[in-house]
Amino acid sequence: MKTKQTVGIIGAGVSGLVTAKTMREHGFSVVVFEREQELGGVWASTKRYPNVTTQNTRDTYTFSDFPMPAHYPEWPTGEQVQEYLTNYARQFGILPGIRFGTTVERAEPIENGTEGWLLQTRQHDEITEVLVDFLVVCNGVFNEPNKPKVPGRELFQGTVLHSTEFRQHHLDAARHQRVAVVGFAKSAHDILSQVSNVSENCVCIYREAKWKMPRIFQGLNFKYLLLHRFGESLFPYRHLLGIHKFLHGPLGKPVTGLLTKGLGKLVAAQLKLRQSGLLPDKPFDSIANCSIGLTSDHFYERAASGDIRLEKGEIAHFVSDGVVLHSGKKIEADQVIFATGFRQTVPFFSEELTRQIRNQKGWFQLYRNVLPTDVPNLAFVGYNPSLFTPFTSELAAHYSAQYFKGQLNLPNPVAMKTEIALHQEWLMQRAPRSNASGTCIIPFSFHHADELMRDMGLKTRRTRNPIKEFMAPFNPAIYQGLTDELRALNKTEMGAEKSLVLEEI
Repeated sequence: MKTKQTVGIIGAGVSGLVTAKTMREHGFSVVVFEREQELGGVWASTKRYPNVTTQNTRDTYTFSDFPMPAHYPEWPTGEQVQEYLTNYARQFGILPGIRFGTTVERAEPIENGTEGWLLQTRQHDEITEVLVDFLVVCNGVFNEPNKPKVPGRELFQGTVLHSTEFRQHHLDAARHQRVAVVGFAKSAHDILSQVSNVSENCVCIYREAKWKMPRIFQGLNFKYLLLHRFGESLFPYRHLLGIHKFLHGPLGKPVTGLLTKGLGKLVAAQLKLRQSGLLPDKPFDSIANCSIGLTSDHFYERAASGDIRLEKGEIAHFVSDGVVLHSGKKIEADQVIFATGFRQTVPFFSEELTRQIRNQKGWFQLYRNVLPTDVPNLAFVGYNPSLFTPFTSELAAHYSAQYFKGQLNLPNPVAMKTEIALHQEWLMQRAPRSNASGTCIIPFSFHHADELMRDMGLKTRRTRNPIKEFMAPFNPAIYQGLTDELRALNKTEMGAEKSLVLEEI
């Protein structure tokens, strides 16, 4: 009896869990290494700040075959997402294969990966070596908090945190403190909205105002505006196919331009962006810039009223009782919270191996955001964060499984590298400051999904109603059963190959 090949998976967040489940469906045994004592990744209790919620609605932030409970609110809390992920792991028998509290300190390819991988792990100061046939990196794009190194930190007598470190006791302390939050992303707005409930002295230090979408826009749920194929088609992709050629061609472009400009005017009016001084310098279509942020409760109205102070600029250095901006202005603070995003790191790889998968700018060189071209039997899942990350991670897991089984028809390495270079050149032009180390997908989640589906030989149209599929909010359930589809496709191809052999004989 043939022994199952083993896939090692680094990380037990959204991507790691769906990869484990998918690999098992494809006939592999799996072992998952999670450095925390709990699953969930960015949704783990050790990472989430109080009252954090999803940006997606409940029905779009799910795996294809495991919907969120109907009693969850439209925008589930971080605690509910972790509960959902735990139930998913329990339902599909993933939990026994997770080694919690285990850090992968080194991952070394054997014969450049052709003979598998040797992993050195640490658990409670005990070092263990583990051999696996294949390796999937699922440590995510939110694994390493980016806390800028600002001069004078040792002088500051207050508290300095990253948003992932902000907890209820920090919020309680804010009742009697001055709080400065650095950044303009969702986490910055979420924390400021909560701090402004209890503190009369909170300030947002930001470099650039960016467009945000209200969760409820003109009485309509956000998902009916942009979380569908038509919403995505308002923004021009690198390749224009089908209706996208019309929408961004001579006849359609004026219409799409009017739509996006009209949306921008309505959003600006609803959020009172002129009154607060937060009207972005860039046009509304710049909202599709590696992320589409939603508004946080009360942030914009309190910014307009002055309850949340706004300071545009960057911190030059700390002083004992606050920070000083490059403009010379001093901001007094007892808490300074950096909501400044994350860095993508792969600390378990050697410098030599890292140079094979990242270029000089630090951009990951991954074909379809999944496969490195020069290192065999290695894949990355979750390095394609989208508007529907559970789903696109699920697709990337199938893509990786097909590759490990030798059932994925890929171009030659030179062609793959050329495609990566062309795509990243376009990405740099479109989002020069928000490129996510070359892994940016948003807002083109459907385009990316279609590319993965086509490469695997699967149909991109999933229902008998193409108009509804184009106009209705995304439904992950229409993609369930891909393992069976791929298995049937492989049998058909094997049968065709046998027929050709018989004809030749």
